Amino acid sequence: MERKVLWLVSFAVIFILWLKIDPVAEQAKTNTAVEVSTDNVPMDDDNKQSKVTESQSSKQEQEYFESHPITTEKPDFAAITDIKQRKQAFFEFLAPFVEEKNELLLRDRETIKQILANEEPPSREEKRWLKALRELHNLKDVGVYLHEDVAELLTYVDIIPTSMVLAQAANESAWGTSRFAVEGNNYFGQWCFRKGCGLVPSSREEDADHEVRKFNDARESVFAYVDNLNSNPAYRELRQIRAQLRAENKPVTGLELVHGLDHYSQRGQEYIDEIESLIEYNQLWRFNLDHQIAQENTDEAAPSN
Repeated sequence: MERKVLWLVSFAVIFILWLKIDPVAEQAKTNTAVEVSTDNVPMDDDNKQSKVTESQSSKQEQEYFESHPITTEKPDFAAITDIKQRKQAFFEFLAPFVEEKNELLLRDRETIKQILANEEPPSREEKRWLKALRELHNLKDVGVYLHEDVAELLTYVDIIPTSMVLAQAANESAWGTSRFAVEGNNYFGQWCFRKGCGLVPSSREEDADHEVRKFNDARESVFAYVDNLNSNPAYRELRQIRAQLRAENKPVTGLELVHGLDHYSQRGQEYIDEIESLIEYNQLWRFNLDHQIAQENTDEAAPSN
């Protein structure tokens, strides 16, 4: 009888211990998954908890940069003491680069649609162009371009609303005053892993080898950021939200796409709320292409005085 009681007590103890240990193990798995999927970097070593994976410019993009040099000088944002003026200078400096990138993406989307509308198979030149696009967005190569292979690119080749770009740039670069923005033209925190490719974060651990990538100018940083959102598997949800908006013939806005930034920062929803607040408080939706077109149409329809 005593042996039976001891057996039952032992079984109960083991069962209780199992209940306590198992959730811990599951939580450890969850934490590991979160750490692996985050891909945004701190722009200020002391304040940020995020990281962005490295994104190299394509050959076509490099050729574009060389053939379309920029002449805009970077303002000394830290020297602008008036907050309102600093914000305005920041928006006016970066917005044209975002619009430039989005115009190129819209042009590519139109080419994709023209290929889809053509009853004939893609030409050799079109195939080379499609292949380059698929490589840029980390899609597998295909020998024969079926309709669905071409249509798939429309999910990746699309705009990122200027409102969201400006909000994230302001948040990540402390309105252009961070060390990485000033010294490396890096407004979004892209990492690189070749020695000397960027700036070494002051808080980097001894066994780490990443650097915060240096860009020749702010435009390259903007283009790399957009390419990252359009190709990185971590932002699949963002692209799905955008594709759904397109399917419903609705404007693609930052307030919608911001909900696809779950993996941009380890702070998760708190980070999303912060970016959303920046868009709302600064009325950054006024920079969006759809808003500008709608405003122009309203102005044209308004009776002249």
